[in-house]
Amino acid sequence: MPYWRAVSLAELHHLLIVSNLRIFIVFGIFDRVAEADRYTGVKALFTSDMVHVVTPPPTNPSRDDIIWLAGPRFIGILFNWSLLGILTTQLYIYYLNFPKDSRIIKGLVCIIYLLDWAQTCSATYDAFQWFVWGWGDVSGLYDLYSGFLNIPILSSVIAAIVQIFFGWRIWKFSQSTVIFGLVILLALLQLGGGFAVGIVLWQDSSEVSRSSALVSAVGVRLAGSGFVDTVIAVSMTYFLVRSKTQAIGHMNSVITRLIRLTIETGTLTAIAAIIDLIFFLKEHNGLHQVSGVILCKLYSNTLLVLFNNRMVLSTQASSNFAGDTNNFYPESNGTNSGSGALESFTPAPVQLRTIGSATSTSKGVWSIGIIRESGEFEG
Repeated sequence: MPYWRAVSLAELHHLLIVSNLRIFIVFGIFDRVAEADRYTGVKALFTSDMVHVVTPPPTNPSRDDIIWLAGPRFIGILFNWSLLGILTTQLYIYYLNFPKDSRIIKGLVCIIYLLDWAQTCSATYDAFQWFVWGWGDVSGLYDLYSGFLNIPILSSVIAAIVQIFFGWRIWKFSQSTVIFGLVILLALLQLGGGFAVGIVLWQDSSEVSRSSALVSAVGVRLAGSGFVDTVIAVSMTYFLVRSKTQAIGHMNSVITRLIRLTIETGTLTAIAAIIDLIFFLKEHNGLHQVSGVILCKLYSNTLLVLFNNRMVLSTQASSNFAGDTNNFYPESNGTNSGSGALESFTPAPVQLRTIGSATSTSKGVWSIGIIRESGEFEG
């Protein structure tokens, strides 16, 4: 009897160990399966309703293919966040120095900034899909995820807003309804092309897709954007140069700075759009996404550069025309006291009387339409 109990206890102990081991293995397997299911479910939650891939990725991409696909995307995301930081700094400077701008202008700046944040968040989501959640999945690099939204649609919306605003400034400056109408038409054309690209990419969200509809829509969007930027730059330069002939004294330097700023900003956005189009058509990799993902940030920063440049223009005009009562009202002088703090800055007005010419207005006063007393932006 004691021997039986000893044997039974030993066998029972052995049985419990084996059973516990089996239970541990079984539950470990179930835990692994559940973990895989959870990962698959989370991934499906983020991708199933957003990605519609029709064109399959290459079956055996080379190492160079992967590098030229992932590398430009990574660089583009870095530039995107960097330009968003610059835009945030410009926004802070703007609201600090121009509190008397109209609500429409302030609302325009705010809308542009929020749209840029939405575009950056969408692009960052794609980066997480490629480099975090889908790490090691080479085929996932060929999926564009929310690329149908952040590059063609949001970028085109931001570009159209900035372009139409510049067209409005040309109209206020020159009263040319032809140029204003042409800018609006081209801006809406590239906006329509952007929405068309978004729809096509929604239907087939693949990097290797080069359907005729996609190529045509991308061509309309990017070529139209580059063309309208060129029209804006050429028109503003023409009217500024024509006005420069009527300038008195050192006012030439102010207008020269405006001309240089117009050419630089307009050329930058136009070149970026053309480069994006060329890379898309000629290179079947991710090179086009470097300029594509940052294009909207270039437009936004261009707009804020125009607004904040009033500080430089008013400072320059104040130093050049100090004490000149023929060109400035004596009761208001541009100052930048202290140690150059932005809080104490009060821009000086810039108004210039014309010498009799065909370009003189009925009021006999010519104005660049950018600087007003207290730095207010108005037509």
